[in-house]
Amino acid sequence: MIKSYLIISKDGLPLFTISPNDSFTDNSLIGCFLSAIQNFAKEVGNSCIDSINMDSYTFYYSARDPIFSIVAADPSDEIDNRIYKIIAERLSRAFLQKYPKETIDAQKDEMAAFNDFKEEYEKISTEIGKLKKQNNRDFILNYFQQAASDENIKGIIVFDLKNDRVIASDVPPDITEKSFESFSSMLFNFIDRMGNELKAGKINEVLMRAEKHWIGGFRKGDMAVFTIFSHEFFGNIIPDFITTKIS
Repeated sequence: MIKSYLIISKDGLPLFTISPNDSFTDNSLIGCFLSAIQNFAKEVGNSCIDSINMDSYTFYYSARDPIFSIVAADPSDEIDNRIYKIIAERLSRAFLQKYPKETIDAQKDEMAAFNDFKEEYEKISTEIGKLKKQNNRDFILNYFQQAASDENIKGIIVFDLKNDRVIASDVPPDITEKSFESFSSMLFNFIDRMGNELKAGKINEVLMRAEKHWIGGFRKGDMAVFTIFSHEFFGNIIPDFITTKIS
């Protein structure tokens, strides 16, 4: 259970908080404390803290310049720890999509400027709640955990090929979940036929280049996982004539 959620600036100023049971009476004090610990770890060991265990809370961190996104959970909670880490990572990415670094730096003294992030918080929290109930939760969590923490991965979709539906998704604002519902089954049916025609055997992976992203898809049983990558990620391993800008 999430007891509280905070987004703080790197210098400890609270930007956005959710505390259903009024867990924290002084968000500024908590923000400075959590920021100081993370900055200390960075200064001493050039590394980031993933979580802090205390008697009353376990704090799960996501550090993305210029913010820390922090989920405060019950330390006795039996929910998979990966879920809290994914929530922290996804919310930090969503916050930075909504408020660029320049906006945060200019308005970090005005907490009210970030109040309308509540809609994104509720949406992502609801999606994660549904994810916890999936029969194939471990399979999905493995990919969502990687996608949430890898800067090169811009989004991920897990699709049920048997029932033609999206099981879970985290996609950039310019890509809709609906678009994957339209073409996922059709795509894998097509490459099945192509594999048979070419006598190449079953094709389980496909890589597509769009103007703004690379989209990689692979199938495992009745599920397909589509991962959306930055152009720069594949630019290091694919010849220049393939990665040059599409006109």
